[in-house]
Amino acid sequence: MKENKQPRVKILVACHKADPNIRQDDIYMPIQVGKALHPELDLGFQCDNTGDNISEKNGSYCELTALYWAWKNLKDIDYIGLCHYHRYFSIYEHKISQYLKNYDIIIPKPIILSKSIFEELCLWTSLEEAHIFIDSIMKIFPEYKDDIIHYYFKSNKFTQCNMFVTSKEQYDNYCSFLFRILEDVYTRIEISPYSRQKRVIGYLGETLLGLWIRHNKRKLLKVNIISSNQNRSFKEILNDIRRDIAFSFSKSYNTPQYIPIYKPVMVGFEQDNISLPSIIL
Repeated sequence: MKENKQPRVKILVACHKADPNIRQDDIYMPIQVGKALHPELDLGFQCDNTGDNISEKNGSYCELTALYWAWKNLKDIDYIGLCHYHRYFSIYEHKISQYLKNYDIIIPKPIILSKSIFEELCLWTSLEEAHIFIDSIMKIFPEYKDDIIHYYFKSNKFTQCNMFVTSKEQYDNYCSFLFRILEDVYTRIEISPYSRQKRVIGYLGETLLGLWIRHNKRKLLKVNIISSNQNRSFKEILNDIRRDIAFSFSKSYNTPQYIPIYKPVMVGFEQDNISLPSIIL
């Protein structure tokens, strides 16, 4: 008689400090990120500095060091995902394998921006870093060009926090895409000494999930995030609608057909002997 094996599900919980509400059970797996940078801190569970890892890059890669650790070291898993110690998916965890029979990937409901994803990214990083990032994507995955233009310059719906759940096969596929790009970017930019901008690789990587989903036409299940700020007011919801309408109108009159590069950025790159060979003007 054939044994019915239950699918094995693991959702990583990226943590960098102690919290009494961290979930830990058969499904949720807390992982201490940045352990290589803080060897004195012991949270009492799996760390991201064992096996094949990039723990020492956590200051810039943020929770992506947990994603990388699981990609390289976690075996015998059917479905896998990532959340944060203070952000979880609003789902029935025991039904994840059922959900993913009908969908390719579970993601948070996107936030509605008043500007394009590229413009928002420039606020969190810099114009120079954002352009180098786009150039790296184009260099490694030139077939993504049309999706880059649409997603980064024509879209305002952003999937945040590097959070998702999918099959291990899709997870491996995405991580291969994600880390090839980020490793290239990491060699081309200068990490800022400012604490917020040190997180540049994490910010850049946060936008790649939506691009990968669009290009590969993944079927999505969008769910809410449970967090300390989960209760949204009617005014906030109404503002989302207003922003989306305003953005849609603006793009109907100003729709880029290529990857735009601002002149001051190009002048600066020329002075610094930096080229962007893969962006076609």
